[in-house]
Amino acid sequence: FFASAGFQDSRTSGWYQQWFPNLNGSSIKDITFLDSLTGFAVTTPDASDIGYILKTSNGGDNWFTVHTYPPPNGNVGFTRIKFATDSIGYASTDYTQFFKTTNAGLSWNNISSPPWSVDDMCVLNKDTIIFVTSSSFAGGVYRSTDGGVYWQLIWTNGPSGNPSNIYMFDKNMGYIQDQNFNY
Repeated sequence: FFASAGFQDSRTSGWYQQWFPNLNGSSIKDITFLDSLTGFAVTTPDASDIGYILKTSNGGDNWFTVHTYPPPNGNVGFTRIKFATDSIGYASTDYTQFFKTTNAGLSWNNISSPPWSVDDMCVLNKDTIIFVTSSSFAGGVYRSTDGGVYWQLIWTNGPSGNPSNIYMFDKNMGYIQDQNFNY
């Protein structure tokens, strides 16, 4: 993991390497920062099939584990981590489990079982979350309007190719993408 205190044109200035705690072979899957100091990362499963949520409060100089995820099935880790506010955040998994924090990441609770694993997600506010899954079986775009408790399929392309990425400009306009098409 590399960080920069100020982006510069020079290749040698501004960037320095930072270190995560021992993750037992897992790797960082997604990372987000709430401000210049507070950030979160989620990982793939490690050698013991454990996924991690990590937090930094000093701009990434030090990271510590705030949650471990022993999944019900092997080889399942976290996929994304996003925050609606400084205290309310969500973490998705490769399995049908969805986690929420309401205390700035100090504790995480499994709040629901989305109908499929999450490839990517956007958190529009503390109640509205949209995720995509590329599965040909149950893939498409799903929305929750109650903070991730219940999920509704709002679009699917069936087995022809469902989205793996999403970007929402605002609550009314967004973009989804799969490996073959942009929508």
